[in-house]
Amino acid sequence: MFPAALMGASMNSRLGSVCSTVLALGAFVLACDGGGGPSARPTGTAGSGGAVAGGAGGAGGDAPATAGAPGLAGTSGDAGTGGTSAGSDGGSAGASAAGAGSAGAAGASSDGGAGAGASDAGTGAAGAGTGTGGAGANTGPRAVMYLPNWAGSFSMWATKIDFAKMTHLLLAFGTVNSGTNDWSLGAPDADVKALAAAAHAAHVKILVSIGGADDDIGIINRYATASNIAPLVANLDALVTRLDLDGVDVDLERGNDMTSSGNFAAFAAQLVSTLRPEGKLVTAALAQYIVEDAGSGDPVVKKWLAAFDFINLMIYSTNMSTYTKELTWWTTNEGVSKDKLTWGVEFTSQLTAAMAKQLTTASKAYGGVMIWEYSQSTEPTLWPAIQSSL
Repeated sequence: MFPAALMGASMNSRLGSVCSTVLALGAFVLACDGGGGPSARPTGTAGSGGAVAGGAGGAGGDAPATAGAPGLAGTSGDAGTGGTSAGSDGGSAGASAAGAGSAGAAGASSDGGAGAGASDAGTGAAGAGTGTGGAGANTGPRAVMYLPNWAGSFSMWATKIDFAKMTHLLLAFGTVNSGTNDWSLGAPDADVKALAAAAHAAHVKILVSIGGADDDIGIINRYATASNIAPLVANLDALVTRLDLDGVDVDLERGNDMTSSGNFAAFAAQLVSTLRPEGKLVTAALAQYIVEDAGSGDPVVKKWLAAFDFINLMIYSTNMSTYTKELTWWTTNEGVSKDKLTWGVEFTSQLTAAMAKQLTTASKAYGGVMIWEYSQSTEPTLWPAIQSSL
């Protein structure tokens, strides 16, 4: 991803390679379902005196969802199935019943991980929910929005963002502190947590996007030393947990430093194997030229492409033929399924509301739309145009 207002055409420049250390790639985790929904839906554990809603889906992709508000137990004590359906349904409707029973806790996130429902005693009526997060949640295709940390405090944005139709909010950018394996989002924890709480209240997943066109070199330099990979990922995982985030978006844009002879595959594999069992997402921001520089058609490159829950395509054009051409390259040449590809659009003055609607409508046949970025002055016109097309 590139902050267009600050960097202009820097995204398209091809940068020299950074010396990297060869690492045996090992087994690469490929636990994603390609957006078609959960691969398994464990049932919840029966509660005392009633059924539990619960169970979470397996790895998923399209319109990620967590289970809806748990249903209150009936009197039968039967184990209930919950979790998600087709990557979008947020759980079974809870049946209202008199008397005490066990309510199943919502399952873990289905877009990238699995989790089991837990029982918790309770009484009363329960609501039903679909989509990310339960009752009233967002459904439909992905609408992925980036928000940078240089456009005002995240706590301020918590009260300003129109979350309607949004499915994912990506905070740009997380970077490593120079000479260490420690991470920073460039904002106070309290501000990030305030925004995370607002996003979750709107049933929107919130991730940290790491790197960016200017800042990715620091990350690349760290994973170039193989011994840094484990602590680098462990510290990033700790940051995600501490800030109540839902995963990591990998925005590294120097394909020459992402080849099979380097350590990017090992770094990506470590991210997936660490975060996915926790129900967290691992996504990527990529452009065709980045993959071509990394090694188009290389089996190792194809493997780490397949491991991401979905890919945010940095196409950023106002010409539909550009999208058609590049999307054909992604699906045919690299074998990435359509539902894992979100179409990148940029909130520039060149993008009209009519074109934003056209691109968004077409993107629904794929993985949805991605927007760079919310703080642009065109947002009051372009975001409503996109929302109306979702």
